[in-house]
Amino acid sequence: MKKLIAIVFTLALFTGCENEPLDGDFNVLNNPNIPTDPTDPNDPGSGSTDLALSVYELDTDISLSFFGFPIQTITNSDITITNNIITSSEILLTVVGSPTVAENQTITRNGFGQIISDISTTPSGVVTNEYFITNMNNNISQITHNYYDQEDPSFDEGYVYNFTYNGSIITRTVVNSTIETVFTLDGSGRLIKKESFDNSMSIQKEELTYNGDGNVSSSLLTGDREGTLSFNYDTFDNPLKVVYDEQYLLSFLSDEYDDEIGSPLVHFHSTRNWSGTTIDGDTFNFILQYDANNRIIIRDISYNNDGGLSFVIDERFNYVN
Repeated sequence: MKKLIAIVFTLALFTGCENEPLDGDFNVLNNPNIPTDPTDPNDPGSGSTDLALSVYELDTDISLSFFGFPIQTITNSDITITNNIITSSEILLTVVGSPTVAENQTITRNGFGQIISDISTTPSGVVTNEYFITNMNNNISQITHNYYDQEDPSFDEGYVYNFTYNGSIITRTVVNSTIETVFTLDGSGRLIKKESFDNSMSIQKEELTYNGDGNVSSSLLTGDREGTLSFNYDTFDNPLKVVYDEQYLLSFLSDEYDDEIGSPLVHFHSTRNWSGTTIDGDTFNFILQYDANNRIIIRDISYNNDGGLSFVIDERFNYVN
């Protein structure tokens, strides 16, 4: 699931905007100051102030032109949460023109509550993605990822990451690769820099800064991918944070060397709700709606340009009470 989120937000928000400046086709609305009516039957919110989620829904519809060929990908994800822990998820992935692939995600933890595997399978039991996490002395020492092509189940594309620790520095090496990535944390354990090297030559760097609430305020990328992002928030509590806090290190230790990491950290690990982004000077806001107690219940993002990229991202937050 983490990979899906990272791909969606990184490609749609960052790559799309660096290819084409934001224009009037982007749907920009200010966040409503008045919460939505909790008596609305289409509104999953209630009068409760409990931030505990029961189901988190993430739906995406992304269309792009690749060398003149249109590609449209649609995902529908329902993530079930119990006591602030993901207990199951169902994902429907459709590349228009191909059969829909349904996946069920299973997360396994050891006796210390640490995640040791994250496996996605089809309803018939065919494995599509699998992560195996090795923990040593309360640190992640290795991550193994395998991806299996549904059209050719014998095809296995994946990687093995190994990690070493030195104070606030985490170094990741890749088996059978010359790529090395160095993660630097601050005194509070927050990621402040990610830099990747190929044969000791720096090829990609991302530097993060934080605001007074402890949330990522900006991301500066240099190297193979360049850009400056800043992030806006509302003033209300983010219900995703407590659910995904256990996966904070995994959110960046398991990514690709050139993935932009600021957006996923903002989305899942900030104390406030992500409400908008500025990318290389172009600002756009998301559409957020709340219930009577200011709990986020809807976040919608949509974009369309003449460069062949359009996307719609819809999130729905359903609470226990």
